[in-house]
Amino acid sequence: MAKNGSPKLKKRKPASIAFRMLLLMIIFISFIFSLIFVSFNFLIEDYVRRDISNQLSAAIEDINKNRDSIIANTPHIGVYSNGSFEVWIDPAIVYRSFLGYLKNQSSTSEVNTIIYSAADCRRRYPDAENALLLNLSEMDNLLGIIGEGEYSDYSTEQSIYKASAAFGNYYLATVDLAPLFGLTGLSAAFYVSAAKYDNFVDNTYAVLMSILIIALIFTILYVLFISKSISRPIKKLCGFADEIGRGNFGRNEYYFLDRELIDLNARMNETAEKLEKNDENQKTFFQNVSHELKTPLMSIRGYAEGIKYKVFESGGDLENATDIIIAESDRLNGLVSDLLYISKMDAASGSATLENASLPDLIKSCVEKLSGLLIDKNKNQEKKIEITGAAGDIYISCDEENLIRALMNVIANCVQYAASYVQISFWETDKKVFLSIFDDGPGISPKDLPNIFKRFYKGEAGKHGIGLSIAKSIIEQHGGKISAQNRPGDAGAEFIIEFNKIFL
Repeated sequence: MAKNGSPKLKKRKPASIAFRMLLLMIIFISFIFSLIFVSFNFLIEDYVRRDISNQLSAAIEDINKNRDSIIANTPHIGVYSNGSFEVWIDPAIVYRSFLGYLKNQSSTSEVNTIIYSAADCRRRYPDAENALLLNLSEMDNLLGIIGEGEYSDYSTEQSIYKASAAFGNYYLATVDLAPLFGLTGLSAAFYVSAAKYDNFVDNTYAVLMSILIIALIFTILYVLFISKSISRPIKKLCGFADEIGRGNFGRNEYYFLDRELIDLNARMNETAEKLEKNDENQKTFFQNVSHELKTPLMSIRGYAEGIKYKVFESGGDLENATDIIIAESDRLNGLVSDLLYISKMDAASGSATLENASLPDLIKSCVEKLSGLLIDKNKNQEKKIEITGAAGDIYISCDEENLIRALMNVIANCVQYAASYVQISFWETDKKVFLSIFDDGPGISPKDLPNIFKRFYKGEAGKHGIGLSIAKSIIEQHGGKISAQNRPGDAGAEFIIEFNKIFL
């Protein structure tokens, strides 16, 4: 049961790639073959309708056209009825004339005819004597259908109908012989058997069904082959992902045939490499943090124990010990503050709210906040910060609080190593603005220059090696770049910062 009392629904197990591919292929093939069957049936029906309609229409039209010739060439029969003598055309001769015209009409014509009594739909001709090879049972069955009206309109323009009997399907048209030949009470049925069409359709359906079955078998085999060629590499990559999850970041050398799988494998190798570096950096980070925290804590503990056990009894030693404790506490506080800021910055990466700000105004704000660092107690002199080339219309998009912290770290670093002054200057291009911060100090040691932006890397007289790494991260988050170099002629260190300029 779920927490709210309702029954907990079981999650349906996802379908495999092979099953989904097979299902989609079966649906696709079934749809295509259904379309083929429907189209074939429609085309055959249309062909049969046109072909049989043409045959029957041509037969009836030919009989009507040759009516006079049939009458002239047909012997007449004299009949005495009700005190008068009447002359009739022999219906047997008319029937044979019909057969003759139907045979001469076309070698491909399949039209047959029956002369029957219109009142009771009983067959008159052919009779048993001149039936030859004709199927009289088939004719009688067809006449029974005509008598009961069990047929459907097939072509109303030609009065052609379709009927189904025990012997198969038929297409027929009836003609009253009274107005044509004076044979009162007699009609002729012209019909075509659809047996050959039905056989053709049945054979075609059988071939299509065979093709469908073969296609389904081939589809199953093909889907199984393709799904395995996909699922096997995926299983390998899943195993590789499990190894990464367990902390094994070794790269694999799998070879795949599909470009997408090759790309995926390459991305996973790149991810493993990045995770390995991040893991190493994290371990190094914690080691450095532990070391940096341990040093001031040991110093504070040592001097605190010295005070407790009265190792430092004289006023000068005691005052010196307390000054060291305060200094180390400040150092520890600054280190913890920077560590917390790094954690906050990493967690909020990419989520800062950017606003348009004047870069010269930001620099002036940083200089004002760093005025307390300009007094050199050791040399009893005050250092200077000069700002040159700063126009008031240089704007960038930034998070002011974070960017001010980054700029202050860079400027403070220059102030720390400067002999007498730090100079800040600007220059622009069409899309970029560049900021140069340099001092007149001894410069950066060549061995330290490639590493000064790494976390916890400390040069000579460095504090804890976090300030410049924080500055670099913040500037890069703003889409900028920072680099360091020594000025020519041992004129001090220089930091060059690049920002994207905006136009208001």
